[in-house]
Amino acid sequence: MPKLYQLSKNVYTLLPRGSGFATANVNIIKAKKPALIDCGSSYNPGVNYLIKILKSLKIETIKKIIITHTHMDHCQNAGKLAERFGAEVIAHKNANNTLKRREYNTLDTFEFWELIEETYPRLFHGRLSWLYRRLIIMGYNFIMYGGTKPINGLIAVDEGDIIELGDYELEVLFTPGHSNDSISILDRQSKLLFTGDMIPWTPYIHTTIEDFRQSVSKILAYAEKYHIKFMVRGHLKPQPASVEKANYRMFLDDMDQAEKRILNLLKRRGVLTAKEMMPYIFRRSHFAHQLIYRIFMRTQLFWIKKYLQNLEHKKLIRSLKEGSKTKYVLI
Repeated sequence: MPKLYQLSKNVYTLLPRGSGFATANVNIIKAKKPALIDCGSSYNPGVNYLIKILKSLKIETIKKIIITHTHMDHCQNAGKLAERFGAEVIAHKNANNTLKRREYNTLDTFEFWELIEETYPRLFHGRLSWLYRRLIIMGYNFIMYGGTKPINGLIAVDEGDIIELGDYELEVLFTPGHSNDSISILDRQSKLLFTGDMIPWTPYIHTTIEDFRQSVSKILAYAEKYHIKFMVRGHLKPQPASVEKANYRMFLDDMDQAEKRILNLLKRRGVLTAKEMMPYIFRRSHFAHQLIYRIFMRTQLFWIKKYLQNLEHKKLIRSLKEGSKTKYVLI
């Protein structure tokens, strides 16, 4: 069942039905110019159900739709809602091309290609890769999404910009990592920080390890500076700031430890592939994590490759191509 959390006098978070890992939250700001922070997909919660929730809160219109990043579970309803209410759509400037596209069912708009290609190389670097790509994108869009409308007149924002809601202000923080257009939203009035999918132990990182580190550090700094009470994730229920800050710090430590383990492993074992490193790198794990992140989604392997890219960029290791395999060695 959907759940609606009231975080302050004017701020609500809607957790759609179904798995919180697969469906994104919708945050509602009840101001003179009512706003949404993320708006979900046509699959869940859907436009009609979202409007029903708004009416239950005595909100008859939406003036601004703020997108934390352009993954479809967070922004697909934006076009329909903007058309219905005449609302402005606000997102980071890097989101411009994605949100203006008229077709979301093309290969270059599927946000997880890098993950799939890196973790299943036999499928996506062979002669039939074109067929596998087409089948996956068709299936993904058929099951998850439909009827997406393009955004006309997107308002692009960046670090430090203020979003005015009449009697309310929100501040934009640029926090790339999970995607290259990720923003977090600071609500100083209610002492809330909306972090989108820049959350601890996210299964997916679209840019670089250093981006992720810097964004997490920025989120922590703002949470401390403005005495944030709740940190509102893009998925699952909002967390008390004390709990979420501890999670972020633990995650930063995990990232540091993972890179140290890679370097120590290469020092002891010599030349290794990313797959050969996988059993030795991650400390915190349980059955569900192993099943989903290691076996099914294989995001552990994807993260290791991101760490390896970072270490290679720092000139601490180098890669060696041996046939179809890439191996790594200390410099």
